[in-house]
Amino acid sequence: MKDYRIVFEKRGRVKYISHLDLNRCMLRAVRRSGLPAWYTEGFHPHMYLMFPLALSLGAESTCEVMDLRLTEEVPPEEILNRLNPALPEGLRAYEVREPKHVTQDIGSAAYEITLVGEELTPRWEAFLAQEQILTEKKTKKGMKEIDIKPLISVESAAAEGDALHLTMRLPAGNEGNLNVSVVTDAFAAFAQTEVLVKTVLRTKIFCADGGLFF
Repeated sequence: MKDYRIVFEKRGRVKYISHLDLNRCMLRAVRRSGLPAWYTEGFHPHMYLMFPLALSLGAESTCEVMDLRLTEEVPPEEILNRLNPALPEGLRAYEVREPKHVTQDIGSAAYEITLVGEELTPRWEAFLAQEQILTEKKTKKGMKEIDIKPLISVESAAAEGDALHLTMRLPAGNEGNLNVSVVTDAFAAFAQTEVLVKTVLRTKIFCADGGLFF
């Protein structure tokens, strides 16, 4: 047996399929590819296929990760050549690596976000200038008001017409997760104007120590 980490992109219309549907899609693709997938034993055997960090519905990504276990060693190039023809439009595997980090190592993720609306730049600057950015977040004990300002790391903000292009890093993983929609919803409520989230693209996944996850 050998474990492989497959890095793939999720672009275009497939951004509207849920994480559960993505899992089913990848299971079918691996079966069609003919790769020697490893299955658990017992009455209900299932393929070992795991996604360390789920992607929100409606978001695109250039850095999705899928861990796959095979019963024998297969060259990375062969895995790509056999898997990609079985994938639907919008999903493309482009790298195969040996897993070096586990899911628990994930600490944050980077995103490129495009918002559309009137005079968003001064509103965004005022939004970030608040002493606190309070919002409600669902926890195991119910809804809780939290301050998300310390969790938002904005790397750049650039205006282009009525569009505002943002790059930011947000907590991700088992120790804490801040969805992009929580930030954009809080901004829209603060701005008191219509804010359209045009695109959300995940570009990198980081470990808690700052290194890249894959």
